[in-house]
Amino acid sequence: MAGVRLRGSKPAPEALRAHDRHRPWVIAPVLAVLLLYCWCYTHLAAWLGVPTPAEVFHALGLSGGRILDGDGNVDSKLYVSLTAIFSNDDERLIVFAGLFGCFLNVYFAPLRYKNQAIVGWFVPLFAVLYGLPATVLLIAAHVAVWLAFHPTARGSVAGAGAFGALVGWLAAGSAALPGQALAIAGGAAVAAGLYRWIRPAVIRGGRIVAVVRACLIQTCMIMIVAATVRQAITGHVWVMPVGLAFFCFQWARLMVYHADYRDGEVPRDLPLGDYLAVFLTPVAIPNLAYAPYLGQGYAFLQERRLTEDKSALVLSGVKLWCLALMYMVFAEYATARFVVFMREVCGVEVYKFTSELVQAHLAGAELSTPTVLVSTIVDQARIFLIYGGVTHFRVGAWRVLGYRMETQYDRPWLATNLAALWSRWAFHFREFLVRVFYYPVFFAWFKRRRTLRIFVATMVATVVGNLIWGHIPPRTILDLRGSTLAAGLSTWPYFLLLGLGISITQVVLLRRPRTRKPWTRDRRIVLDVLCAYLTFQFFALIHVFIRPQEGGSLWAYTRLFLRGFGIHVDG
Repeated sequence: MAGVRLRGSKPAPEALRAHDRHRPWVIAPVLAVLLLYCWCYTHLAAWLGVPTPAEVFHALGLSGGRILDGDGNVDSKLYVSLTAIFSNDDERLIVFAGLFGCFLNVYFAPLRYKNQAIVGWFVPLFAVLYGLPATVLLIAAHVAVWLAFHPTARGSVAGAGAFGALVGWLAAGSAALPGQALAIAGGAAVAAGLYRWIRPAVIRGGRIVAVVRACLIQTCMIMIVAATVRQAITGHVWVMPVGLAFFCFQWARLMVYHADYRDGEVPRDLPLGDYLAVFLTPVAIPNLAYAPYLGQGYAFLQERRLTEDKSALVLSGVKLWCLALMYMVFAEYATARFVVFMREVCGVEVYKFTSELVQAHLAGAELSTPTVLVSTIVDQARIFLIYGGVTHFRVGAWRVLGYRMETQYDRPWLATNLAALWSRWAFHFREFLVRVFYYPVFFAWFKRRRTLRIFVATMVATVVGNLIWGHIPPRTILDLRGSTLAAGLSTWPYFLLLGLGISITQVVLLRRPRTRKPWTRDRRIVLDVLCAYLTFQFFALIHVFIRPQEGGSLWAYTRLFLRGFGIHVDG
């Protein structure tokens, strides 16, 4: 529904200028925390001759077996993927240094140059980590999107020439310098001339232009389907180039950008630099497959840029970095110690991973109901901690760069129903699903039947959108085989149960509004505790359907699921 606006608004220029006051002392805490990250996760301590994490643990008489990795640094899920040039510790050092340089540049740059500073730091940082061909391919893909959506922008024809030059350089490959120069010049001339000719048609729009734009936005899904079908027919597995894979990992933000564009929230003459700043940011490099929807689209970022004093934003980002470090350092250790406690003190066999639980069930192990319940909840708590640490780091980076970004988590342990849990532990992902799937259905279907309208829109978002566009891409982008796609689609019971739980909860709350706020300190707070546990336990238990293992079947997973309710059904 074009023109629908259900969020905030872009800060006024006067507010932006008022919030852009320099306080150089904030550089110190940013540098200190990033140096702490470098000490934990890189070889910087050894290079500088200061005590390493392993040496500190040894001096304190502590065992760091579950905290330290093989080279004596802190083990972490914060990593840079799809690279082959440096070791992971060195990659993290490069990212931390790049983030600090980008922060300095963005913090002191005039307002009109802050976007250019973000892109200007991303490009060389990405090139160092992934190489020049991957960088050129990624930029070319985004320039193609910009040309399709913003033909009236200043310099669009020159942008088409730049696109042609990039493609020409990629096509030339390892050719000699004269051949490369010819390919670049020829590509630029052909692309600029062709775009000048079709530009009036792109400006007019129409069905064909709309289809082309939709295909560009859905590049990821189109390639997944094409590659998996090709593999099923020929047996050949296509390995997606790194630059294109990085572009595809931004599928969620591209879809939100498309929704913003349709709703008139993106200027039709948006400059290329402002477009690239939405996607090409150093924040997107660490754990690119984790929470790729962070940052949303154009409107979301514009509404959160310098909405308060930038120094306050920076300090809030530093606090999140400290919290993220706690999550990532102690997540595995805390869950491992809890597993030992349950086994040795309570006498309950507990599996650290739900996948291990499923494997044991398929192997014929007799699993008790407490084992199923505690194992699933332990694994989910571990994921909450690790995923929370990674997303807190990335949200903290957004804040350090001047955006009032909400955290992915909002005390999920306080949720007393599935709808509340979904909004508390997956804020940005929920916003992606709501923006792209819920709103279009909600504003188009069953306008005279409010209950059915909410139920159907929620089911479309949490089942169809969540499964197909939310979880299939990260499963398949790096493994473009039909079996991988089939395994992802086979997890549909998880999404169905989650969608039904959220939808029914919303309908019940709609018909019977609450008269009491949860966690009010009265005699019913015990009921809040019970509801919070049951909510989290159900959410953890349905994950047995999303951890498919070799030799498994829907009936086998269903029997394991029922065992969590104390129902033992023979195979």
